[in-house]
Amino acid sequence: MQVSDEADEPPSVTGEYWPGAIVGSLLLARAGVAIRAGAHHLDADVAARSALYWAWWRRNRRAIDLSHGWGHNSQWGNDFRRDYVAEGHLYYNVDADPSSQPDSDLSDADRIDLLRYRCSIRADLGTDRRPFDDTFVEQAP
Repeated sequence: MQVSDEADEPPSVTGEYWPGAIVGSLLLARAGVAIRAGAHHLDADVAARSALYWAWWRRNRRAIDLSHGWGHNSQWGNDFRRDYVAEGHLYYNVDADPSSQPDSDLSDADRIDLLRYRCSIRADLGTDRRPFDDTFVEQAP
């Protein structure tokens, strides 16, 4: 991650470590990318080290997944997160149950960041968040 000298510079992709995969309109695998952004958009240390949600394992990083702690075959007993790119929009976690109780102390911006990036990017929100029932739709860039 590259921190811009301009604090208001929005995030932009500057490189790719591994490609993502989209099948039809379903995002099957996220790409690994390098980004550049200003300090008002993200904190490089927080973004690189905060808990990564919807992930089974990451080297040197805390991963949080609903299947943790349920035994060796538990990943298959939990719903998969499904994200789509369709009709000029990005659909995050489409199978979520928005009627469940969200984290009441999170701002809308923090909630959306957890859906978009699967981690905290400005302030470390900790490891006990419940973004699994949040969903969001936005215009594709």
